[in-house]
Amino acid sequence: MSYCSGFFSPTECTKRSLFLVFTISFTAIYLISYFHNSHHLAALLKSDDLHMESENSLFKKILTNFKQISVKENGELPPENEKSGNKATPTPTQSFTFIINEEEKCKDKTPFLVLLISTTAAELQHRSAIRKSWGNEAAVPGVEIVRLFMLGIESKGGNEDVLLRESEQYHDIIQQDFLDTYNNLTLKTLMGMRWVASYCSSTRFAMKTDSDVFVNTMHLIEKLLRPLPPSTQNYFTGHLMKGHTPIRNKASKWYISEEEFPGNRYHPFCSGTGYVFSGDLAAKIVNASLMIKYIHLEDVYVGFCLNAKGVEIVPLPYSLFNLHKVPFSPCMYNKIITSHHIQPHEHILYWETLQEKRHMC
Repeated sequence: MSYCSGFFSPTECTKRSLFLVFTISFTAIYLISYFHNSHHLAALLKSDDLHMESENSLFKKILTNFKQISVKENGELPPENEKSGNKATPTPTQSFTFIINEEEKCKDKTPFLVLLISTTAAELQHRSAIRKSWGNEAAVPGVEIVRLFMLGIESKGGNEDVLLRESEQYHDIIQQDFLDTYNNLTLKTLMGMRWVASYCSSTRFAMKTDSDVFVNTMHLIEKLLRPLPPSTQNYFTGHLMKGHTPIRNKASKWYISEEEFPGNRYHPFCSGTGYVFSGDLAAKIVNASLMIKYIHLEDVYVGFCLNAKGVEIVPLPYSLFNLHKVPFSPCMYNKIITSHHIQPHEHILYWETLQEKRHMC
């Protein structure tokens, strides 16, 4: 039986039906409006928002941990979370561990100079030549020198056993578990700085250089470092690079994206082919790196760290630290500190000739 049958006329039934529909609709709209504006509904919405925020926070933590694990395994660096010049959240430069270390290298002695030489596993001949020439720890009579070769790990592997045997024989290799690539040179340098700060903080000076650079350690020590006062601090020098701007050309070896470094100008820095610093600066540079956004240009990055610590680079004549290969002559090499693009046999030949004929100049 229908709602109206038997009680009202068709016209009255239609009117009452319309009134009933109107009343139900109005009541529904009122109730919805009431709950929408009520504190109860606001609390429910707030609870939902907190729940969603909690889920988002958890997701971010999981994603961050995943990225850190991925970084650790691949030896690569994640993008930074903010673009404020060269400052951002710290990168995981602390997360890499030593595979090969020489913790006792400075035990019971206070070196005058620590040589930190960047190399790769394949450069066996370079290391051998440097040990026999300017990198010999007895190269300068009466001066305590410590030599260390800095390495990461090879992506293809295969050289681990050879490197371990070399380390056991010479005790001059340090290695951490980041990939040994050009983009990770900053990690390699920070490893060396951290080693000095942790295991050889009493050294008066340290020098970072590369395995294809000839270093006249005699001239470096006798003419540059020994005349400095014993209490020298915040000392940093090399081939000064000042006023340089980022290279945005992707074909360049020194290309850097705006994402990695959005600024327009670098702070002063010294070419990574060779720079010298007082022992106290190792810890200060490591400390600064905790708050300075990582970039893969190692020498530029060290310049950022020096700027953060208020350290001014000491300018020297450009002829002392050379970015190019200086044509060899005993008298010329007797007056310089570095020469670049040197082959293994040239390390030995230049050093031996220099020792034989340097007094003739």
